[in-house]
Amino acid sequence: MLPAELEQRAERAVRRGELLVALEHFEAYLAQQPDDERIRSRMEAVRALLQPSELVSRRRAEPEEPQSGSPPHSDAAVGELHASSGRFAEAAEAYERAVAGDPQNVLLRERLEELRSLSNPAGKADLDAGEKLDPAPAANGAQRGAARSARAHAASFAPLPGRALPREPKALLEELLQRVRSGRRN
Repeated sequence: MLPAELEQRAERAVRRGELLVALEHFEAYLAQQPDDERIRSRMEAVRALLQPSELVSRRRAEPEEPQSGSPPHSDAAVGELHASSGRFAEAAEAYERAVAGDPQNVLLRERLEELRSLSNPAGKADLDAGEKLDPAPAANGAQRGAARSARAHAASFAPLPGRALPREPKALLEELLQRVRSGRRN
């Protein structure tokens, strides 16, 4: 296939959102024209749109081993499974194996660092710095409003200070429009 046709197919695949297919076409183009920096930079821009797990589990033209039963999962895919379940320590271990298999892959290393930071948070939450609430009301629900925090109370929909709003609908709308135009709430 001619390089121009490969480039067109790659750009069409990008427009359709088939980024892995586009990368395959860009790679085939670069195999024929290895010195084309324009295509190389376009390929890197498309690669930047992919998640690390997508790059690791790229489909291959020829499988490395015959498929029997269920396909084996890559370490990055296993790491993503653990991460999606909130098991960040296990995900980091899987990504460590993936990075050991491909130490030049920057995306794998970045995801590993991200998972390490999620599995070992920098510090514990400062529970004493939080806002203190009054104890829960009695079981009969006598004073429900007493358990509201000061912030919630301050943000309530209390009447606007200043003069009272008129009751007649037309006068009410005129007053509200006047307040909006003047940029004041009272």
